[in-house]
Amino acid sequence: MNLQAFKYLLALEAEGGFHRAAEACNVSQPALSIQIKKFEEELDIRLLERGHKGFFFTPAGKEVLERARIVMQQVAEIEELSELWNDPYAGQLSIGAFPTLAPYYLPSIIDHLVDSYPNLQVNLVEEKTHVLLERLKAGTIDAAFLALPEDEPALECGTIFSEEFHVGVAPNHPLAKRKTITPEKLSEEKLLLLEEGHCLRGQALEYCATAGIGEVLNFRASSMETLLQMVSMGRAVSLIPDCVAKRNPHLHYLKLKGGGAERTIALFWRRSSVRRDLMLELVDDLGREYA
Repeated sequence: MNLQAFKYLLALEAEGGFHRAAEACNVSQPALSIQIKKFEEELDIRLLERGHKGFFFTPAGKEVLERARIVMQQVAEIEELSELWNDPYAGQLSIGAFPTLAPYYLPSIIDHLVDSYPNLQVNLVEEKTHVLLERLKAGTIDAAFLALPEDEPALECGTIFSEEFHVGVAPNHPLAKRKTITPEKLSEEKLLLLEEGHCLRGQALEYCATAGIGEVLNFRASSMETLLQMVSMGRAVSLIPDCVAKRNPHLHYLKLKGGGAERTIALFWRRSSVRRDLMLELVDDLGREYA
């Protein structure tokens, strides 16, 4: 049993075909096929069912595949650990953030990291929250900025900052004459939110449920840019995070009376991460920066 067989199986799953898997592993297709066949003979089980139209993993193959994934993740952590013993503040660091946060905070966060840790090579990943969580648990990214709460036993986190939501309206909207708004008054308006999958939607709905406000539009924006355009046209109002409001002064923003409309951002990482000390240091660093 060798790690190369695990690598080939994982490549086969990821690429969906022997030819592409061989290219990804930088080997010939026959070499990859032979190695997998030898692995099946060694285990005395069929991992793949092959046919003219391709292949699929057998139930046994799926079980082996999941264990291979765990083994290769641990191997990667061992290799990373050996590098970190030499310099824990050097090498690749992959950090993720969700779309309604990344454009507004990540550039300044990266500038801070580059200045504070010049030997780190920071890679940015922008994805929706559920994708970042899966990638973080799978070990393909080192950390992610996510909104609390997220209950994931395999992860730990440190709070970075909190920011308020404002009610964004068009400059010609009747509410633009106001500086504040009550939840009761907001409940009379057409409220536009992002589509399913955006954590900002969940945060907004949580506040709306507490305040007794319902989403009254059938249309849901696919991105923050679309949402802002719809609001600017006077079609609806929306809950806008402070960082977005500051970058889009063409709208008018009202402060919500009664409080409670906010989101708290934290840095998440795996409990088993060999970079845990660095993550704790980053939490302290960035917490002071954005206090």
